[in-house]
Amino acid sequence: MKMSLGSFIRRFAGESGGNVVMTFGLVTTVLIGLAGAAVDYSTTARIRSKLQAAVDSGVLAAALSFYTANADTVVHAHVDRSIPNGITPTITIAKTDNRITATLTGDVPTTLLGVMGISSLPIRITSTAVYGTGNAEVILVLDTTGSMAGSKISGLQQAANDFVTTLFSSPNAANSLKIGIVPFTDYVNIGTQYRTASWVYGASDYSTTSNQCWDTYPSATYTNPRPRSGTCYNDGQPYTCTWTDYDVTLGAAVQQCGPVTANFTWNGCVGSRASPLDLGDTVTAANPVPAILNVGCSAPLQRLTNDRNALKTKIDGLVANGNTYIAPGVLWGWRLLSPNQPFADGAAFDGKTRKIMVVMTDGANTKSPNYPDHEGGDVALANELTTKTCANVKSAGIEVYSVAFSVTDTTIKTILANCASVPPNYYDSTTVSDLQAAFQKIANDINNVRLTN
Repeated sequence: MKMSLGSFIRRFAGESGGNVVMTFGLVTTVLIGLAGAAVDYSTTARIRSKLQAAVDSGVLAAALSFYTANADTVVHAHVDRSIPNGITPTITIAKTDNRITATLTGDVPTTLLGVMGISSLPIRITSTAVYGTGNAEVILVLDTTGSMAGSKISGLQQAANDFVTTLFSSPNAANSLKIGIVPFTDYVNIGTQYRTASWVYGASDYSTTSNQCWDTYPSATYTNPRPRSGTCYNDGQPYTCTWTDYDVTLGAAVQQCGPVTANFTWNGCVGSRASPLDLGDTVTAANPVPAILNVGCSAPLQRLTNDRNALKTKIDGLVANGNTYIAPGVLWGWRLLSPNQPFADGAAFDGKTRKIMVVMTDGANTKSPNYPDHEGGDVALANELTTKTCANVKSAGIEVYSVAFSVTDTTIKTILANCASVPPNYYDSTTVSDLQAAFQKIANDINNVRLTN
C-alpha cells in the first residue's frame, strides 16, 4: 500500500507509545532541518550573489580611480549599501601595482537550520580588478608593402608610436609589458644576425663568375617621343602613371664577351617550409627555415622588449616596398609570442600572461608560397594559408585584433574579420585618421579595467 509523506507523518503522530512519540519528535526535527537547509542555503546563495556583484563593482570602480581616490572608500561605497540587515561582514582590501583585491567574509544568520544547532552559514567573496595591461606580451604585425608608400606609412608610424606610448603609460607597464614588431611584405626579415643560427639554412652569401657574350647597340637612336599615361599597379593597388614611347632604331649589333660575376646576398628574408611546417610556431635545427637570397623585404622584426626607445626606432625606420603575403607576418608574430624555439622569448601559454597580436594590412594577398620562396601568384592558396594561420594563432591562446586599412578587396576583409578573436576586435579603416583611431581604441581596450577572477 502506498502512503504519502503527509499521511505517514499524521499516522506516525497518532501513535501514543512513548518510544513512538520520542522517535516522531526526532524525525520531525530532522525533516524541519532538511527543509530549513534548503531555505537557508537558498537565502545564503542569493545574498552571496548580491554581495559578489557589489564587490565586483567596487573593485572595478576603485581600479578606475586608481590614482585619484582611496580604494577602501570606493569599495565600501559600493558594498555597504548592498549588505542585508543582520550581517556585519569584514572587508579587506589589498592594492599592489595595478591590481586591487577585495575580500569579504561574514556569516549569514539562518532561520530553520537553527533547530539543528546551525545558527549561521559562512560566506567568503574575493574579487580582483586590474588596471592597465597587467602581464602582457603584444605583437604588432604591420604591412609595409609598396602600396603603403607616402602618407600611409607615415600615418602607420604615428599610429604605432601612439599605441606603444598608451600601453606603456599604464601602471607598472615597464615591468609587466613587452611589445614586439613584425613588419612584413611577401617575406619577413628576421635579421642577418641569425645567418649562422642552426634553425636557418642557406644564408651564406656567395658569388659565381662565368664567361658570357652579349650584344650591344652603340648606334641605337630614339625618335618620335610620345608621352603616355595609364593605370599601373603597386602591390595590387592601382595608380596613375606616365611614360614615354619612342621609335627605336637599334643599328648594328656589337658583340662583347668577358667574365660576368653574379652576387647572391642574404638580406635577412626568410621563406616557408613545406606544409604543415609552414603553419606552426616552432622552428628548430631539425626543421630550419629557408633563407631567401637576392630578394628585398621589410625592416627586420623586433623581438619582445620593454625598451620603448628600441620600439620607436624600429617603427620610425619602417619603409614601404614589396608585395603582400600576410600569412608569414602572422606566423612570425606567433613565433615572437611563443615560448618555443627559435626565440623562446614568450611566457608560457598558462593564462598568467596575456598574449595579444594586432594584424594590420592595406590590401589583398598578391604573392603565395612557391616553396621555399614566396614568388608564386596563387592568391587562393595565400588566402587559405592566411586563414589557417590565424586559426592556429587563436587556438594557441592569442587574442587577435585585425585592422583593414583602405582595403577594397572583400575577400581579404572577410579573412581579417574572421582572424579577429571576436567581432569587435576587427576594424575597417578607410583613412589615416581612421587607422590611428583604431590603434588608439585597441590600446585603450588592452588597458581597460577588468576582473581577473
